[in-house]
Amino acid sequence: MRILLLPLVILYRLHFATVFFLVLTVLYPVFWLLLLREKNYLRVWRLKVITSRIILFLDFIYLKREIRTKKLKGPFVICANHTSYLDIILFYPILPKTRFLFMGKSELLRWPIINIFFKKIDIAVSREKRHSAFRSITRAKKEIGNGWSIVIYPEGGIPVDAPRMQHFKNGAFKMAIDLQVPVLPITILDNWKLFGTDPVLTGRARPGMAKVIIHEPIETKGLQKKDLVSLRTRVFDVINNPLKERYKSLLENS
Repeated sequence: MRILLLPLVILYRLHFATVFFLVLTVLYPVFWLLLLREKNYLRVWRLKVITSRIILFLDFIYLKREIRTKKLKGPFVICANHTSYLDIILFYPILPKTRFLFMGKSELLRWPIINIFFKKIDIAVSREKRHSAFRSITRAKKEIGNGWSIVIYPEGGIPVDAPRMQHFKNGAFKMAIDLQVPVLPITILDNWKLFGTDPVLTGRARPGMAKVIIHEPIETKGLQKKDLVSLRTRVFDVINNPLKERYKSLLENS
């Protein structure tokens, strides 16, 4: 069946890429002009929300949110599992009223078109360069102080065996404890099925419903460095439990 559907998969991946780059190319001059001034960053974020909705609509990806909290006014350190390149596009309609910046790998600075965002508004981190990493973390803390939330994928990348999650790194939770801001956990359930990462041309891809769960924020007030591991474990379990429920047989057998 997979072989029979392969031509459709390839066509859809080409369609997805075409829509993504065409929409961003058309809007690139607007983003470029707005990003010349820091005071326009909120306008840029709002335009990114609209842009992501256009891309998802044209790619026939629809969002279904399950919101388990009434507390969506940040700032937060937002943590989610990472299963697909689709995760980044989808995040804007997931939280369309909670302004946030992405904190991602410095490799994104080499990506055409979207690198403008990580040069200006979002935060690129080079883990290999200590001074660069320190500057990025300092900037993230500054933006949280300015009312922005920070989105971090604490796995540090997309697992090759998604939806199985990798162990979380410490950075997001150290930042949340240092600044005493809540962690907002989000479970992304289906993106790994809708748009796989590899192979580039023949990886899993289809239109459909992207389901996510926005959990209750986890407070960090009063937590100290010694509480980092327990906070990290708690956030991991909150995000992972819906995945274990939904894909129980798959995760047990893989």
